[in-house]
Amino acid sequence: MEQKITNIITYIAASHREMSKILQTKGSIAGQMSSIITEIPDLHPEFDGVEGIQEHSSQIIKSVVAYLNSLAELEEAIAQQTEIVMKEMNGPDAEE
Repeated sequence: MEQKITNIITYIAASHREMSKILQTKGSIAGQMSSIITEIPDLHPEFDGVEGIQEHSSQIIKSVVAYLNSLAELEEAIAQQTEIVMKEMNGPDAEE
């Protein structure tokens, strides 16, 4: 039984590692996109006026929000899986 639990924990850890790599890449992309904002000129930008700037800024904000939501989902998945493993390790009387 302990070997099964160890295998499950190993698979979960590998899964979390892969998810964190994906999120790290998303974070890097969001960071690079947000750093572009500092390169926007203060006067006479060439983004089709104020509407264009607002549209581009909105896209960047959506990207950052999506990244943060992904981090929250990863945290929740880790917590749920850890809870299941801990209940299994503690035995049947821990579920009461």
